[in-house]
Amino acid sequence: MSARLTPNVLLSAAVALSVVLAAIMLGVAMDQRWLGLGVTPQTELDLAWIDRVDPNGPSQAIAPSSVLVAITGRDGERIEIGPEDLIEEPDALASYEAMRAFFARQEVIAEALGMKPVVIETEHLSIPRRDEVLPPGQRPVASLPPAFWMQIGVGLAGFWIGAWIWALRRGEWATRFLLLAGAGLMISAFPAAVYSTRELALPGALFRVLTTFNHIGALTFGVGMIGLFLVYPRRLVSARWLALPAIVLGAWQAVDILQLADGPGLGFHLAVVSAMLAIVVLVAIQFRVTRGHPRDRAALAWLGLAVIVGAGAFVATVIAPHALGIGAFVSQGEAFLFFLLVYVGVALGVARYRLFQLDEWAFRILFYVVGVLLLLALDAILIVTIVDERAPAFALSLLIVALAWLPLRDMLARIVLRRAEPSRGNLFRQVMDVALTPPGRDQQARWRVLLEDAFRPLSITAATDVQDPALIDDGLALAVPGAGGLPDYRLDYADGGRKLFSLRDADLAVELTTMLANALESREAYEKGVAEERERIARDIHDNIGVQLMGALHSRGLARKDMMIRETLTDLRDIINNASNPDLSFDEMLADLRSQISEHLFAAGVKMKWEVENAGPAILPLAAAHTVRSVVREAVQNALKHGQPRSIRVAVRLDEDAIALTVADNGSGFDPGSVQAGNGLANMQARVTSLGGRFNVASGTEGTRIEAQFPVDIVRITQ
Repeated sequence: MSARLTPNVLLSAAVALSVVLAAIMLGVAMDQRWLGLGVTPQTELDLAWIDRVDPNGPSQAIAPSSVLVAITGRDGERIEIGPEDLIEEPDALASYEAMRAFFARQEVIAEALGMKPVVIETEHLSIPRRDEVLPPGQRPVASLPPAFWMQIGVGLAGFWIGAWIWALRRGEWATRFLLLAGAGLMISAFPAAVYSTRELALPGALFRVLTTFNHIGALTFGVGMIGLFLVYPRRLVSARWLALPAIVLGAWQAVDILQLADGPGLGFHLAVVSAMLAIVVLVAIQFRVTRGHPRDRAALAWLGLAVIVGAGAFVATVIAPHALGIGAFVSQGEAFLFFLLVYVGVALGVARYRLFQLDEWAFRILFYVVGVLLLLALDAILIVTIVDERAPAFALSLLIVALAWLPLRDMLARIVLRRAEPSRGNLFRQVMDVALTPPGRDQQARWRVLLEDAFRPLSITAATDVQDPALIDDGLALAVPGAGGLPDYRLDYADGGRKLFSLRDADLAVELTTMLANALESREAYEKGVAEERERIARDIHDNIGVQLMGALHSRGLARKDMMIRETLTDLRDIINNASNPDLSFDEMLADLRSQISEHLFAAGVKMKWEVENAGPAILPLAAAHTVRSVVREAVQNALKHGQPRSIRVAVRLDEDAIALTVADNGSGFDPGSVQAGNGLANMQARVTSLGGRFNVASGTEGTRIEAQFPVDIVRITQ
């Protein structure tokens, strides 16, 4: 059934379960008699010191900075209060017998606090004082000290992160052990939050149960972490050996619960210290076996360091001193914060080194669940406090979450995931610089600088046969193909070696290479267009301007000569602007062309036969009209220049979708196989074939015949 549940559902269920447990612990902590006193042990002076009195509490008449001497219990029994009654952790006692006595004394004090009224004896400035107070049956939530909330928060954080990673990788032993460790931390921290922050006493039976669960949670954490480093990042033992830590520490736990040893030093502290040493040894073994596996070594370095520093600091400052009988160096409630290093390290490891093969998408699920949790919690708080109706409370909660959580989520994402996105504007500028730089060393250098700026790799080397951007060795390196003849590169260790390459980096590489390929293609198309335009101008000048100037040269009349030169200047401007008179119809264009050709032929004493077949009034596309003029002019010019014909026939036929040209003369002709074609024939053929047409030349002793046919998309003129 669990296999069908999505990670969101599993993580939400785990969060809900942990919140319920936290609420239970809060209820247990509050369900105690409350005096409104802040009492701390002064072991050196052998007294209980009142350093704070709640001004609104039942003991407001008692002066702060007083000594709590005693309280009066059942049947008027006077119970003296000493620093031994205020110890934070009962397993700091030397023996189980001392623990049992401590719990019994806590039971007596708790019963005394249940009396009404409670007589409190204090001493202020050596002046004794007796006060009768009526403690309420429930402790205010505001009276719980920060240490309570810190331990609850650490327990929640550890369990949530363990559940988060397990929900995304349920089938792996490593994530199961991490979840087990997180659950152990929560089971250990929650009871400790209740009894370590008690005001004066808890019922003895409750205190013992809470302490037992604290020990169970601590050893469960040890089982989880030992199991984790038995299988991650490299499996060290077979599956059947994975139960060994649970068996050993479970048996040790039984000794502790049944109090079969002399005291918690042997029954509990030694077990915790041994588990910590086992973790350190396993990390060292993993460090050795991951030699030659850089990704595993990087993951181990991050995770192992976080666990050794976090859990090791707690053991070194709390557990080990207790085991040696010298007392904890720091408060247990504060020392629980060391465990945050473990789980913050795990979270950062997921972000930087993809621990457990997770990536940034895992954080999206976590942020989503946290957002939902905040919404529900805020909704509940509003309903309990200031808003009576559900709909307005939910709407207000939604608004607050949208205004507060979403920006905070983005900020956390930038911090955790280091989303220092390169400026898209700069990348685009650099891509265009690469594309517009002439091919060569400068272009390759700019391409390399672009990759260095975008990914900040520790090293970059040339690669071969890279088809697409791809992660190598699970993110240790990134292969990036070059575009347009640029070299392929291999980028090693992202962000100066501080993290692995991620799918986001691969996507950015795809974006850059695609952008660069498009820019290079655009530049190539531009250069090709420039070359074609230059070639077109050259052909037009050769085919048209040359013919017209030749006609003007042979013209006999001065006025006619001037007119032809002006027409030539007009055509020259059209050639440069690649334009013609768009309003000139096919018939008008042919009439103008016939006038020019007949003028040339008349001057040369050659007869002309002009034939036109047209399906009706139409306007030719600009390129087609230009080709018709150029082919006819050049063919006639070639005939006059080389063939000495007596007559030339020009035939033009316009169909619905094609146009056919024929220029035939009865001159001397030539051998197409033995005569090298000049610019004239080549230009005519290039013009026709560029429009998708056919061009043919036939020549012999009976003359030369040039035929051209190409498709046109004409516009019919309605009369």
